[in-house]
Amino acid sequence: MWGVELIIVLCMIAVNGIFAGYEIALASVSLSRLQVLLQEKRAGAKSAFYMKENMESSLATVQLGITLVGAIAAATGGAGASEKFAPYLRETFQISVGAAEFWAITAVVVPLTVATIIFGELIPKVFAIRNKEWVCLRMSNAIKWFSWSVWPVVRFLEMAVNWLMKLGQRHWQTRIDDQVSTESPELQELHASATLARWSRQIGAQEEKIIHGATALSQRLVQDIMLPASSISMLDVNASISDCLVAAHLDMHTRFPVTERTDDPQAIIGYVNFKDIVAHMRLSPHDRSLRAIVRTITSFEETTPASSCLETVIKEHRHIALVRDDAMHVVGMVTLEDMIEELVGEIEDEYDRLPAHVVPTGSGWIVGGGITLNHLAELSKIDLANDLPQQGARSLNEWIIGHLGRAVQGGETLERGQVRVVVRKVRRQKVLEAQIEGSPAISVEA
Repeated sequence: MWGVELIIVLCMIAVNGIFAGYEIALASVSLSRLQVLLQEKRAGAKSAFYMKENMESSLATVQLGITLVGAIAAATGGAGASEKFAPYLRETFQISVGAAEFWAITAVVVPLTVATIIFGELIPKVFAIRNKEWVCLRMSNAIKWFSWSVWPVVRFLEMAVNWLMKLGQRHWQTRIDDQVSTESPELQELHASATLARWSRQIGAQEEKIIHGATALSQRLVQDIMLPASSISMLDVNASISDCLVAAHLDMHTRFPVTERTDDPQAIIGYVNFKDIVAHMRLSPHDRSLRAIVRTITSFEETTPASSCLETVIKEHRHIALVRDDAMHVVGMVTLEDMIEELVGEIEDEYDRLPAHVVPTGSGWIVGGGITLNHLAELSKIDLANDLPQQGARSLNEWIIGHLGRAVQGGETLERGQVRVVVRKVRRQKVLEAQIEGSPAISVEA
């Protein structure tokens, strides 16, 4: 096979490479990336975006092109082998007509197959994967024009594939759905990119966690991360400023909702900052009310996306907000820290880590909520391990909350046997510090 046949075959291999490379490039590039290129008004981006949006049609076009050039190359090579190479073999080696045609076709097909695999498939595809955006931008106009020129055939192939896919989905789609993530392709791509970037050490594990947390935050509602209304620590606007200061000191928060009715979240009128209480006592010692320093508090519906809530509180410089239901009843409270923790994980300050100190005082001990019951027994001779709550407990905090069966509040008293426990300080519904009174060598039993 020489002359015109060889040129035609080489041209078909080159065209096959163009189609094969474009197919893998179009499949590899993301629609979101093409949309960005389209917004940047890059040449070829419009056609590339169109081809990516109509993926079934694009695949049909590419496969039609590959099939056509393959058929042309095979027909040309076969014709050349039969007409020119077979007679040469028959005359040179004195073999039969059948044997000559067999060896002639073999001598053409084997090199043609190797050349097609290497130059018509592998090299174009590897190049396209490494330069997918460039390939899509440069080739989409030509492939789109080819698609329009053979539109009836492409349309027929697309309809046939869609019909067969719908027919098959009736049988296997349920099993596939059980194993496939419900996330959108864009989010799956973002998660995969973040994981790949961490594996290649372009970002750290914490940065990857933030990326995953940011996408999860956009899918969560405020009601999923809020503090229930029953657990909100509030200050009574009718209480004296000194009582409010003591209550705020016991709960160890920075900001407190202010209510007009004691412990009633439906009567919340705003919030105060602990610093404002201290400053108010110093600057206006004769003013006994919190009303002068109450700040307005933002509210969100419980179905508000957490990402929208975060954006609003940052924009308005708010740190806490109420969460309301459809009837405008307060069902909880959300803080800026809660939303940031959804992104970066648990944030602990010096008051979040429960202390484990034991200090003798008068007839009892001042004890940190994080101390283990065994360690407490060693230091104070008071054994609380014999009176564990139903769900068990390892620390003093767990022991107190387990026996109360609810969120703990500062100043509460718990008496078990001959031991009396007074909660001194609370932080996020955890006992930060308590005073234990009882005689040494006491084994507490319910």
